[in-house]
Amino acid sequence: MEDRPLVSIVTIAYNLENYLGEAIESVLMQKVKFSYELVIGEDCSKDKTLQIAMDYQSRYPDKIRVLRREKNLGLTPNCVDTHNHCRGKYIALLDGDDYWTDENKLQMQVDFMETHPEYSGCAHQSSIIRGDASNFVKLFGPQEDMELNVDDMITHRKFHTSSLLYKREIWQKCGGIPVGISSNERAIYPMLSIFGPVHYMKENMCVYRLAPTGLNSKITCRELETDLLMLPWLKNIDKNFPVCKFRSFLHLCMYTYPRKTPFARLTKHWLAFIWYSFSYFPKNLGDVKWGTIDYIKKIRGNNK
Repeated sequence: MEDRPLVSIVTIAYNLENYLGEAIESVLMQKVKFSYELVIGEDCSKDKTLQIAMDYQSRYPDKIRVLRREKNLGLTPNCVDTHNHCRGKYIALLDGDDYWTDENKLQMQVDFMETHPEYSGCAHQSSIIRGDASNFVKLFGPQEDMELNVDDMITHRKFHTSSLLYKREIWQKCGGIPVGISSNERAIYPMLSIFGPVHYMKENMCVYRLAPTGLNSKITCRELETDLLMLPWLKNIDKNFPVCKFRSFLHLCMYTYPRKTPFARLTKHWLAFIWYSFSYFPKNLGDVKWGTIDYIKKIRGNNK
């Protein structure tokens, strides 16, 4: 137990030779008063990603562990297995094409969690860039500290995945997330909120890179439909979880995120979004308005 790191950092990597080194260096620059491990789930990349990861492991064997796959697992199975190899009290997430920008990030988050045990996790502000740091797009989240509850965590993200640190015991209690889903963070976020609020810090300590390798650049409607598998799982964790409200949001994502969706499928998910939104009537009316505007925009975009 004395050798167990306090924080395990989860990084999943596939075909990220241009970005992985920057992510790893942002971990190694952290100034902390505790031990940590970086667990890299390398998923049989076709480029030099594995070579880069193994080189770092050879230089920092006390900090970095690379999980080498015999075959490609896919995004969510790789994410789940990498989490299952973590040993720390806390899990921090860092996508392989993102990077941290503040050397005190981990220490700040751990200090908060250690003094506020009622919280399930802690996250913070991030910058969105396109390609590299010279192409700043915008800030990701709110510019003030916030306490996020279940309702905050079952809608559009308030913070980027790579800013999150949370209690590993929650992952263990829930048996991880369903391996058949497409959107890992959409399962992790509500899972955490069941066990306590998430503290959001206004400090900007992370970069979210919009890259061609990102999931949102190629996700399909059929793939997003697998996210419905998380609903019975969440209900099993907490019988009072607002399943219908979350289902409404998932259907919204299914017709707004994919670039091209057949008209019939797009309309099916728009109607499902409206139907399930009435589980929180009349607060749903604003969502119905903007969700319908997005639906019309999507139809027009499909016809171009």
